[in-house]
Amino acid sequence: MLRPGMYLQERYEIIEKIGSGGMADVFKAQCHTLNRLVAVKVLKEEFCRKAGFVEHFKMEAQAAACLAHPNIVNVYDVIDEGDLHYIIMELIEGITLKSYIANKGCLEVKETIGIAIQVAQGMSAAHQQGIVHRDIKPQNIIISKDGKVKVADFGIARILAFAGQDTSAVGSVHYISPEQARGEAVDARSDIYSLGITMFEMVTGRLPFDGENLFTVAMAHQKDPIASPKEENPDIPECLEEIILTCTEKRPEDRYHTAEEVITDLRRALINPQDVIFESFGRKAWQKERPDHEAGGEGQSREDGAGSTGESGLGQVFAQERMEQPVEEPVRGTKKRVAEGKGRGGQGSQRPRIGRSDDITHQLERIFAVSGVVAAVMIAAVLLIVAIRLGDLFHLGSPVKDTDEPTKGTVGQVTTAALAEGQAAMPNLLTKPLPMTEEEARETLEGSGLKMAVSSVENSNEIPEGYVMAQEYPEGTILEKGTVVNVKVSKGSGNINLDGLDLAGVEQQEAIRRLQERGLVVSVTEDYSDTVPAGSVIGYEPAEPREGETVTLLVSKGLAPGPVPDVTGLLPEAADAALLAAGFLPEMAGEEYSDEVEEGLAFGQTAPAGLPYQRGLPIQYYVSLGPEETMIGTTRYVASIDKQYNLSLDFGPGSSQTSVRVVIRLRQEVNGRAVFKDLVEPREVVGDTVIPVSFSRIEGADGVDEGFVEVVDLDANKILVSYPVSFFKTESP
Repeated sequence: MLRPGMYLQERYEIIEKIGSGGMADVFKAQCHTLNRLVAVKVLKEEFCRKAGFVEHFKMEAQAAACLAHPNIVNVYDVIDEGDLHYIIMELIEGITLKSYIANKGCLEVKETIGIAIQVAQGMSAAHQQGIVHRDIKPQNIIISKDGKVKVADFGIARILAFAGQDTSAVGSVHYISPEQARGEAVDARSDIYSLGITMFEMVTGRLPFDGENLFTVAMAHQKDPIASPKEENPDIPECLEEIILTCTEKRPEDRYHTAEEVITDLRRALINPQDVIFESFGRKAWQKERPDHEAGGEGQSREDGAGSTGESGLGQVFAQERMEQPVEEPVRGTKKRVAEGKGRGGQGSQRPRIGRSDDITHQLERIFAVSGVVAAVMIAAVLLIVAIRLGDLFHLGSPVKDTDEPTKGTVGQVTTAALAEGQAAMPNLLTKPLPMTEEEARETLEGSGLKMAVSSVENSNEIPEGYVMAQEYPEGTILEKGTVVNVKVSKGSGNINLDGLDLAGVEQQEAIRRLQERGLVVSVTEDYSDTVPAGSVIGYEPAEPREGETVTLLVSKGLAPGPVPDVTGLLPEAADAALLAAGFLPEMAGEEYSDEVEEGLAFGQTAPAGLPYQRGLPIQYYVSLGPEETMIGTTRYVASIDKQYNLSLDFGPGSSQTSVRVVIRLRQEVNGRAVFKDLVEPREVVGDTVIPVSFSRIEGADGVDEGFVEVVDLDANKILVSYPVSFFKTESP
């Protein structure tokens, strides 16, 4: 068992235990090589005895160590030391998202989206390396003091599963995907499901599924429809609800496929909360606004059979049964409501589903029936093509007959002679190498007897600003003249040039305000600077972000710590010069008797000589009054005090995680000057220490009958508490 004060690898000094989980204990430690605080996650003893588990533990931890991303808790090292197996990790000073939700009840929309984007960015980086988290939940998401969100414990859930732990130990059954609850293989879409459950909890303050035991919750994930977040919290926009519902689809293929798709829609929801059109699955915006029987393209393919999901076999039967139900099947990214207008999760909103209890024989009969129909259709199609080809051979050069009028929705190249009166063929607006400009497209359509409407203006890295990105109908589609054709127009890359914001040297909060006004998410990191004042911006990245992206501000912590010069024995003028030259602000605290330093010379500086100290801060020193004269039978002035002071009053709930250098001293006014005398030498204590301020005999200056006993924070040069004391004249023996 590790204890405070123990060393690992002769490098990591254990400070305290800060947590315990299903497989490991976590300790706060000081890395003396790099002079930084770290977290040490030590594998519990019972797991060390499991055959093969330690090796698997190391493999997973090493894989997680390859993940270097601002939104992932960094793994620095994986170490074996005798019977100890542990991971050295980044120490994050902050709060878990679970605690944050508990404190606030539910989060605001922008706050939810900002946190979800950062979590999804961390997930995306891991998924690109082939690593699936398997246990995304608020308890594994940490919000640091500077507002950065980090995901912890990548790969840990898989380690636990390897060890044979039960579901409760593997992770939170309240957040796992349906396929994970069934024990099936998982991929990135399982993490996306868990993120959706987490977002539901952020905006509603509760979990969507709960029950008397874990089995009940796991079954609810597989069978029960998720409630409408908007019914729980009417303040959330419809677009955010749609994102959550898409993430939490029961079938993986109906969810977002990648974390990048989630990020794209979250950023759009952040910029325009009223936007309910998403294209993460490549579906045209105007098809979502028109009935399926008019949409053409993908919409038609869905009505003809299994639809765009590409189902076969039993999947085709399921798709056919869904078509027979009196509801519209939601399209990925669209989430259409049921015909009666019920909200999802309410009565009548459950998606039709074939349960495992259906008769298998009946399903196989339907498969064969459907297969026979499909085969017949294919044969008929082949015969039709052969007949057309033969007809062409015998009727080369024959004029096109007017009896077979093309109808609206027919696709293909059509000659003017084939158009009936009042019809027009859709021109190609997406010419190469560049499509038409908005004005060129409008003129071209009007020349064909059609009208144009711009359905949306969107960012594009490929299409320049002002050019057409997409057209509603394919080239050659036969339309009635006067039909309004929707097009999408590019507004360029959407990058924001931050040089025009003049952020360098600006105070942190002002810089954050300027960035947020332009729809950007802001994170903050800190570093020392010799030129930029503390709290002001040193730099930022990226230089040209897109709307909704995260900009990282590098904020100055002021001058870096430097060694403190020794001013003991120097004249005050020389002491001031030495401190100024080293980057500190000299302050003479007063005069005090000293048996070791001659009168008029400096001594008793408040920062120890030779040790690093924050430059730019004041350092006090005293001027010696020389030895205090003591004569037998002379009069003395003495006082006493019996108090105690709790430092946590100044340092708050996190006081046990901090330390401070304090001194207890006597201050008196002697001949109009402040004179100080240390009652307890400076020492470092923990921030929740109760300091005894108890002295039975304090000797003061001759002829002075009052003074103050002070507890002073030397790091902040601040008086924490001051107690008045009265002195009484006594005769020395």
